[in-house]
Amino acid sequence: MKKNKLSFVLAFLMLISFPAFSQDEYNPADFSEAETMIEADSNCSAANLLKKKYGNVIVAEKGAYTKLTLSIPRDELENMLTMVVADGWYPKALVMQVIGDSTAVFLDITKNQNDSSRRFRVLQKLVAPGALPWKGSVLDNKEAYVTTIETQFGEDFLIKGQTIKSNLIFTKLTPRISAIGADKENLDADRFASKKNFDRSKIFTRETYYDNDTGINGQPFFERGTYMEDPEIGRYMVFALRCRW
Repeated sequence: MKKNKLSFVLAFLMLISFPAFSQDEYNPADFSEAETMIEADSNCSAANLLKKKYGNVIVAEKGAYTKLTLSIPRDELENMLTMVVADGWYPKALVMQVIGDSTAVFLDITKNQNDSSRRFRVLQKLVAPGALPWKGSVLDNKEAYVTTIETQFGEDFLIKGQTIKSNLIFTKLTPRISAIGADKENLDADRFASKKNFDRSKIFTRETYYDNDTGINGQPFFERGTYMEDPEIGRYMVFALRCRW
């Protein structure tokens, strides 16, 4: 009974959460009636591995890739992605959304090789305790709060959130995002992993961070903001920041 209830909750989260991403170029929730949505145990070996560690996983097959929906602790994000790659799959797109005290993960994976693993450490830094102000159950006027991280593992990613005071996006949130940089002790390995514009003479200097795959590149770009009304808190903004890594 408990397992069936969890399956229903995950399916419900998928249905209510995905429309929020429809404004973006890529919509990870573009489900058709022809798709099959099942629980792991399925033919997807990665889904079955994740089920053993994190509990129930909902699987939706769609052509050349597979959609996984599950709930994990935020500090398990890099471990989860590494497990997927170790099993011979590659992340194609990721949406990580805070819903109350839970963190819902919507992950597209494929057997087609890509270089998504270069981004895992930055994602881990983003969700590390204290790195970002995640929205709780109640929205207050102290922070510009993050609700979602979304990426296709390309050159940039989206951070979405809500705030009562829009100026907090620029005075508090964007500086926190920009401060997430490379680890000096791991910089050498990171540079070899990216193999792009490598310059050993700058390997331990700040200049190295700006074309490196282990930190945030420059200031986040304010992509959009929409004001909403709430009967209890009044006017607030739903916003999206596009960041490069």
